[in-house]
Amino acid sequence: MARPRLVDDDAILDATRLVLAEVGPAKLTLAAVGARVGLAPPTLMQRFGSKRGLLLASAARSTQLVLRAAATTEAANTSPLATLRDFALKVVAQSEQLDLSDPEFREHARAHAAAIVNTCARFYRAAVTAGELREETDVPALARHTLVCLNGAIQVWAVNGWGTLPAFLTEQLDLMLEPKIWAGGAAQPRDIRA
Repeated sequence: MARPRLVDDDAILDATRLVLAEVGPAKLTLAAVGARVGLAPPTLMQRFGSKRGLLLASAARSTQLVLRAAATTEAANTSPLATLRDFALKVVAQSEQLDLSDPEFREHARAHAAAIVNTCARFYRAAVTAGELREETDVPALARHTLVCLNGAIQVWAVNGWGTLPAFLTEQLDLMLEPKIWAGGAAQPRDIRA
């Protein structure tokens, strides 16, 4: 008879994300993840097969986490653009560093990116309907650009460390959603909002 699992896989995968955020994939160890959840490395090996298996299981769950973040932020906001901002902050907090040279990890990264773009598009369509964005807004392009903004902000912040990541990301999203055209040293609002 098998012994009951005292720690479920979701708790292990949550711990994996925390350790990844702290040390990155190269320095992640089964011992470090196990210490977070009170399990020995052989137990993790038994469940996931290897460190790579554990990382793949964590990556496979990332699309589900994007959808969960969308649902919780949508429930907490009435404005589609406020929802989008909160969603973006949650998604960045959940992001993982993956070895994109590995085809299996790359496939999970593609699914994760598609979930972000599709969710952003849904929120932007709602913003158009609510009058927060103009009707002629190119929603698919803006959704893709949001993914670029999120990933770019993470990279720039990691190199420069300007303030906190949430504050820097919020600033970049605000700049993207309310672009300015600089003429003669004065900012002129560009008319993308209604």
